[in-house]
Amino acid sequence: MRIKKVSITSILALILGFAMIIGIISNLLRPFDIKATCLVLIGCLTIWYLKPLYLKWDASLSEKTVTRIITLIFIAIMIVQLLVLRFLPTSVYHDPFRVLVQAEQLSHGNLSWNDSLYFWRFPNNVSLTVLLSYWLKLMNFLHMDTYWGIHLLSFILLDIFIFAILRSVRRLSHQYGAALLAAMFFLVSPFAYTYYLQVFYSDLPTLLCLAIVFNVLIGWSSFNRTKKIVTGIGLVLSVIVGEVVKPNLIVLLVAVSLVGIWLLIKNRQQLKMIKMPLILIVLGFVLAVPTAAGLKSAGHFKNNNEYAFPTAHWIWMSYNPRTTGRYSFSDVQTLSSIQGKQAKQEYLKKALPERLEQLGPRGIIKRWFVKASILLNVSFMPNAYSGGFIAAPKLYQKFELQLSAIGMIVMRIGFTLLYAETFFRCLRLWKRRFQSTDDPRIMLTILTALGYLAFHTLLWETESRYGQVMIPLLGILCSIPSLALESERRIRQRTKREGWFTLGAIVVALAAFVTAPTLYSARGHYVAEQQSQLSLQFDAKKTKIHPYDTLSQQVKLNHTARHFDVSLNPAAEFSGVLINEQTHQHYELKRTYNALTLKRTLPEGMYRIQLRNDLQRSQSVLITKTMSYRLAPYPLEIDQHKYPYWSFVYTFSRAK
Repeated sequence: MRIKKVSITSILALILGFAMIIGIISNLLRPFDIKATCLVLIGCLTIWYLKPLYLKWDASLSEKTVTRIITLIFIAIMIVQLLVLRFLPTSVYHDPFRVLVQAEQLSHGNLSWNDSLYFWRFPNNVSLTVLLSYWLKLMNFLHMDTYWGIHLLSFILLDIFIFAILRSVRRLSHQYGAALLAAMFFLVSPFAYTYYLQVFYSDLPTLLCLAIVFNVLIGWSSFNRTKKIVTGIGLVLSVIVGEVVKPNLIVLLVAVSLVGIWLLIKNRQQLKMIKMPLILIVLGFVLAVPTAAGLKSAGHFKNNNEYAFPTAHWIWMSYNPRTTGRYSFSDVQTLSSIQGKQAKQEYLKKALPERLEQLGPRGIIKRWFVKASILLNVSFMPNAYSGGFIAAPKLYQKFELQLSAIGMIVMRIGFTLLYAETFFRCLRLWKRRFQSTDDPRIMLTILTALGYLAFHTLLWETESRYGQVMIPLLGILCSIPSLALESERRIRQRTKREGWFTLGAIVVALAAFVTAPTLYSARGHYVAEQQSQLSLQFDAKKTKIHPYDTLSQQVKLNHTARHFDVSLNPAAEFSGVLINEQTHQHYELKRTYNALTLKRTLPEGMYRIQLRNDLQRSQSVLITKTMSYRLAPYPLEIDQHKYPYWSFVYTFSRAK
């Protein structure tokens, strides 16, 4: 009996399709809220049912009309982005803020890395920091402050990414509908206005790098000699920057190597088609090694093994039985208590096997499913590394909870449909497993996506934002005409049976929506806040306050608040009051372990946070300082002296 030859690409597609099912279920159900799930389901069903009508309308459009529509959408996106940056600045915290502060410091000629242990503990962000400092130097030369300088960079990179995605989808699909849908998603979803715009970090450069790489890879055979030279240089530079900024881009090198070896053995003719871009990608990774070393040297950074964490700690952290595979602060504290990198490595050699044994085979497999569901979920991505808006306008705060919930639902609908479309494309590849030949570009796209899935599911800790790197990869798979579904190849109206099924499902979902508990919750939404800090866990430098000195800072509340706190060192002894500047009423603050707090209804208006050193000796207080990055609308004052780029770490929230 002759065994039929199965396409390796179809096998890879089947695995990716299974992962997409996990992503669909995760976005439908997480975070668990019956009303939100019902709205996501209704949105997906409605779009599915109306798809033939949309395709019919799309077919009637001319290329010129589509170009105009996409251009108008793109302009609208940029206008909204500028309005967000102007009126809705967000409080950036954790890793991106530490990178920002150090880059700003380097850009002003201060080459010290001693203000925090962060970079000694996690040196993987040194290259990103040095590159960002060069950009900020340029902004300093143009007399632009750090806030607008860093957000201009995010604005440029994000819109180049959106443009690259729209261009590749339109070029590949040969259909206007796919590009228009992608443009509409970027316009109405939070994707273009939240994390990637307001928080500059390594994820956005990685997204752009992959978008450029696969755009070049897919279009290479159609380029003329001049265009190949230009795009080839851009390809190498993109890989260099992507790898030094985010080392897990090495997944792409592994995928390129596997595809190259496979084609060398099975189909050398196809290898010739993409040999040069593959070589250029490998060259980019090779050059990334001396580039990273050069950036560290240029930034005068030196490793310190007394504080450095071994790479294996990320794997150990991801299998903590008490967590879901995400970053674990308790694990970081445990390793921090062990002196020296070598001692930490010896500890992990015993601790990691113990965790795996504690989980057992069933627990490990369950952990993989949980991590994959987190990786592919987009509900929490818009809030990554953001504590919320510093002081949103009154009109916005009136509708903030509803807008936030709607934005989350739109993101979930968009990615559920993207995963569903990818699943059906993968299923189509599997059905053609005996007939189709392996297209190296499709194989590389799927293999790279699987590489990222495997990396964060089997090895590394996981977060929702890590899964976003697959957007350009899945977008390409959903645009390739040869993988198109029958409904896209010919416009067919939904049958009566399909119509009744859709209507019935929507009615059931609406009934569940009406009877379910409220969708909107005020918990965790801030009225005004400033949470940026270098963190005591990284031994952030504190500010000495002389005996009987007073510190104060104005804050404007555009909405009623019910809880206030201002961070304080655990050992510091300061008295504190919150003053209503309209009524001149003073509220005494209550001391907790690491903050001064107040729980009571605070009406809209101007307030002043005031702390005083009541001791006869100097005390240290945690104050966030930058050089030209405005942390809050009003400056910090120390004995009548104003510091416009200094601030308390404080929050005013709606919840008690």
